[in-house]
Amino acid sequence: MVFDNLKNCELYYGMHPRFRDAFDWIKKAISENTPAGKYEIDGKELWASVQEYTSKLYEDAKAEAHKNYIDIQFIVAGTEVIEGFDISKATPKSEYNDVKDVMFYEDNANAGKGVLTDNEYGIFFPHDVHKPGICLNGNQATVKKIVVKVKV
Repeated sequence: MVFDNLKNCELYYGMHPRFRDAFDWIKKAISENTPAGKYEIDGKELWASVQEYTSKLYEDAKAEAHKNYIDIQFIVAGTEVIEGFDISKATPKSEYNDVKDVMFYEDNANAGKGVLTDNEYGIFFPHDVHKPGICLNGNQATVKKIVVKVKV
């Protein structure tokens, strides 16, 4: 997993051939103030979800991982905490849902934490269990986020 700022996105272009397109779409969505919704960028290979929500209390957020997609979770506005840990240290909480490409896991007391705010993002690969959407210090707040799904 990676936590970084948009100004450094070019450092990650070599990690996947679609990362450049993903970050270009994020930059365009920010400049155009793209509203909440799902957006096709390149069919099922690359698509995005723009979300607006209230960050969750820790116990209401879910730890998840995906087999077929890398998540780029970009904070447009607001602040949230995202936990992450390696899938080898994960205990499944549900069966894998192949339609939604998601499996949920038990929390991990040793998970790393990233506090993300405007123009910051996390990149989560299939081996990264991540628990997004957590409010900071128990203070729920409005968040606008772009999640770009990059086919593995």
